[in-house]
Amino acid sequence: MIKRIYSFVISGKTLFCLMFLGCLDVDANNNFYGRIAIDAQSISIDNNGTKSDIANNESKAGLKGSFLFSESSNLEFIYQIEYGFDPVDGKARGDDGTLKQRNTFIGLQTNFGTLFAGTHDSALKKSQLKVDLFNDVSADIKNILHGENRLEEFIGFTTPKYKDSISATFNHIKNPLASGANFKSYSINYFGDNYQAAFAVDDGMKGFDSTRLSVLYPHSNFRLGIIVQETKNLSTGVKKSGGVISYSTRVQAKGTLKFQHASSSMKISSGKQSTIGYDHQIKQGLKFFTLFSKLQSDRANKNRNIFSIGLEYKF
Repeated sequence: MIKRIYSFVISGKTLFCLMFLGCLDVDANNNFYGRIAIDAQSISIDNNGTKSDIANNESKAGLKGSFLFSESSNLEFIYQIEYGFDPVDGKARGDDGTLKQRNTFIGLQTNFGTLFAGTHDSALKKSQLKVDLFNDVSADIKNILHGENRLEEFIGFTTPKYKDSISATFNHIKNPLASGANFKSYSINYFGDNYQAAFAVDDGMKGFDSTRLSVLYPHSNFRLGIIVQETKNLSTGVKKSGGVISYSTRVQAKGTLKFQHASSSMKISSGKQSTIGYDHQIKQGLKFFTLFSKLQSDRANKNRNIFSIGLEYKF
């Protein structure tokens, strides 16, 4: 595992030394990036009062880049190293260490497509096209729908865009259970001037088969998104459907008002989550956000109201 990343500048070049992986001398397109996101939450749970919490919203830091193998070659090496951290609890939530690996991979990019391997989001997860307006916060669609998977021992291939609009992605992931079949995830994606769409399939993914259709209508002043999904539990044969509808609109120059409703029994019986939120861009990279979310189920212990206020800084 990569433990630390050291960056040195030598003779106008950047030398990245990756512990246990040797050193890579590269010339071009290296970018350090990240996000720190924290919110204060008030959570009201049916029959169990109200509690307060300070939460980390998937804070992360990463390094990504690419370079050509030669000046005349169209064969390009790409890489990304990304880890999550928790500035609230001082560790990555759910892990023993201070870092939690996120999308981390190496790959080759040519005119014929991109081949990459490592740890990565599945094609079905990526196919949601940012319909989820509350990704990585308490109202994330992962509360309601299956398929929001990031996987290890991952091989992916993405085709080039046909007519600058249509591409396909294929994933093959080793099943951590030696006796099980390997996981697969596929998607076909369309990026047009008036709308975006994606159709994705998970095959045997952690015991589930899923199909997901996502459509996003981006406009200069508003965005409308829809997800329709069906998932089959391979151990029981039971199929369950669900979906998401989201809408966001600009409020003057720096504000965005957001609405979202997700419903399905995939994760919780008769699950529904309705959320309203507001983002305000304070300055470049820094925003204030607030939301109110109502999670409902036919099981009282799953019902809760969540109100949060937070800050996010991207660099």
